[in-house]
Amino acid sequence: MDCKQAKSMFSTYLDGAVNGREMRAISVHLEGCGACQSSYISLKRTQALLSSLQTRRAPRDLQLRLKIAIQQERARSAARTLQNLGLRLEHALNNFMLPATAGLVTAVIMFGVLIGCFARPEVGNDVPTSLYTPPRLSAGPYEIQGIDGPVLIEASVDPTGRVQDYRILSGHDSDTLRVKIDNALIFTTFEPARAFGQPSSGHVVLAFSTVNVKG
Repeated sequence: MDCKQAKSMFSTYLDGAVNGREMRAISVHLEGCGACQSSYISLKRTQALLSSLQTRRAPRDLQLRLKIAIQQERARSAARTLQNLGLRLEHALNNFMLPATAGLVTAVIMFGVLIGCFARPEVGNDVPTSLYTPPRLSAGPYEIQGIDGPVLIEASVDPTGRVQDYRILSGHDSDTLRVKIDNALIFTTFEPARAFGQPSSGHVVLAFSTVNVKG
């Protein structure tokens, strides 16, 4: 066996995937060829190094980060859609509305109806516009002691800025977890959503991290 043949079989030789005759031939060649022996040792060390590497685990809060990113992207997409509708409506009004006062009154009525459809508090993916803004957190905990991993919830906020109800988007749902969330939301206040400048109901997404206290 020459050097070219031996080197082409180093990988299978290392894996033990050669027959007895081939194994004997490679072993004899390595004993008498210093160059091939050096190459074989280098390949063996490389294989051992790769085997010692461990697969990197994904972060525990990766799922939470992805859900928040998706929520934000949906909000931006809805805002762009609403802006495009507003521009199209403005263009249509400029071209087809009745003259002067009659055209202005009709435009105000139609625009108000259109914004009202998009700014209803019952819609889960409300986005800020010039006539509607979602609730904003004023005060409340960002961490909950003793929970198993980060938790993502969607809360319904009334016109006074208090949470009326919520649903868990991410996290291990249990009675114990809901008790901790209920206690945290008691001290949580918001600037309420506003529709046409008036306080209104709305929805908001909250993320709580983990705090484990050892006594």
